[in-house]
This record gives sequence, C-alpha cells and structure tokens, in this order.
Amino acid sequence: MAAEYIGSNAYERAYDTYEGSSTKATAKTHVVSLSKVEKLIYLALVALIALVSVYMLSLKYDAYDMNVKIAATDSKIIHQQSINGELNAEAMKQSSYERIYSKAKAYGLSLNNDNVKVVQKDGSN
Repeated sequence: MAAEYIGSNAYERAYDTYEGSSTKATAKTHVVSLSKVEKLIYLALVALIALVSVYMLSLKYDAYDMNVKIAATDSKIIHQQSINGELNAEAMKQSSYERIYSKAKAYGLSLNNDNVKVVQKDGSN
C-alpha cells in the first residue's frame, strides 16, 4: 500500500509541474550558526591535528637523518677495514725472514747462530 501511495503522489507532482505553473520551487536554506564554544572546540581540534602532523613529520625526518648517518658510518667502517687489511698484509710482508736477512746483509751484518733468538708474537721465547 505504501508503494501505491508514493507512486500516485509522485505522478501528481509530475503532472502539477508539467501543467506549467509559473511559480518556481525554491529550496529554503538554513544556515546553522555555531556557538562560540563550538567554534573554540573546532579550532582547538584543528590546531591539535596540525601540531600532531608536524610532530610526526619531524620524527620521520629525524629517522631519515639518522639512517643517512648510519649509512655514512658503515661506509667509513668498511673503508677503514679495507685499509687495515692492506696494512696488515704490508706488515707481514715487511716482517718476513727473507727481507730482514737481505737488509742485514746490505748493512754488512752476518748470521751468527749463537746470537739468534726466536721471537714470537705472544712474547714467549
């Protein structure tokens, strides 16, 4: 029944407007005014959202900046490790028995087995 009532009502309205009534239907607008307290609450909420978003962005920037610093430090560590490896290889090469013996011969020293001591890295004889 309700559908018949709505349907018949819709037909009557369409027929009424089709007849050419010269009056135009205007929709009345009603502007809702906000009280001062509501305006203050909305302003506080907008300010709070703005502050939280700025704080979140600053945290994001700090994290990005820290990641950049970590990457730079890792790069420096890797570079220093390669330099240390090269220096260790050079130290091993410089401390070889053959090199020391050739330098001693160049200075005119001779090998006397009674005066030779074996020195190890851990300090024991």
